[in-house]
Amino acid sequence: MFSVPRLWRRLSKTFLSGLRYVVSRVSHYSEFHRIANFAGNLEGVKVAYATGSPEAKADLSRQFDSIVDQLTMPNGVTKETHANRLEPSLRAVLSVVQLPRSNIRVLDLPASTGAASIRSISQLQERYHVTSYVLGDMYHAILYDPVRQCVFDEKGNLLQVAFRFCFFSLHRVGVSGDRYTRLTVTLAFPHSVIAWYLRKRYCFSPNDVSYRRLLVIHPEIEQLLGQSAFRLQEMNVFQPISGSYDLILSFHLLHRNYFPPDAIFIGITNLAASLSEGGLLVIGNSESFAVLQKHDGSLVPKLREGNWRSLGIDCQVLM
Repeated sequence: MFSVPRLWRRLSKTFLSGLRYVVSRVSHYSEFHRIANFAGNLEGVKVAYATGSPEAKADLSRQFDSIVDQLTMPNGVTKETHANRLEPSLRAVLSVVQLPRSNIRVLDLPASTGAASIRSISQLQERYHVTSYVLGDMYHAILYDPVRQCVFDEKGNLLQVAFRFCFFSLHRVGVSGDRYTRLTVTLAFPHSVIAWYLRKRYCFSPNDVSYRRLLVIHPEIEQLLGQSAFRLQEMNVFQPISGSYDLILSFHLLHRNYFPPDAIFIGITNLAASLSEGGLLVIGNSESFAVLQKHDGSLVPKLREGNWRSLGIDCQVLM
């Protein structure tokens, strides 16, 4: 039966949700988008980090985090991460479940900036010999135009444009998902107009050799590339994954806050296909996770922590 009070409550909730989002973004826009957080500054940060003292590196690492926190990619995802986000979960896994071999190949997907991987590989090396640690992600680099002061992704999508005191981000967090109401989209219409204008003004030129390719990974990881187990690989969890791995860490990606059950199933299927026999798939977030081991081609649950069902990883997905 049609209920006017119920409809009114739903409309009110929708309105307030959209209004809160817009007010929050407007009130904090100047703080988040000050020129110090412009992605073009990554070049200077990394040069200073390479020769800096431990104290300077700590400050530069914080500046790096502030920059990547505001770097929103075309799919509505930021490069935001935290250095110790996997440590408690991985510690719990290693204390309970063992891998069948001492030499292991690891995939971290999505690795984001790789900041958390520094501690993860250290934990693993206490028990295993890590022969390969692949940082998988859809976006590992950006293209910086120092003349026009703008940033593109490697496919030529405009991401940011810098002005005197601040910069403008063309993509909003989560815009490609379904978390935002129609009201939010309507109230954010001015942003869409500005983004349209900037795309017209700052067109990407594929043959322009002046662009500088900047890796969006932590300076510490960048220094280790080529001289450690770390290596970068572009990956999309919803496409077949090349390579074979003994341990796959996939946090803050395949759960129902971001994707429906059928998409989660596809992602887990692709990860399972690249998992070696006896290998482990650890999937979840900082609070809840599940550990699955490959046995005779199937994934068998070995450990569950927290409210793992809230991730959308139910028995139908696991088997």
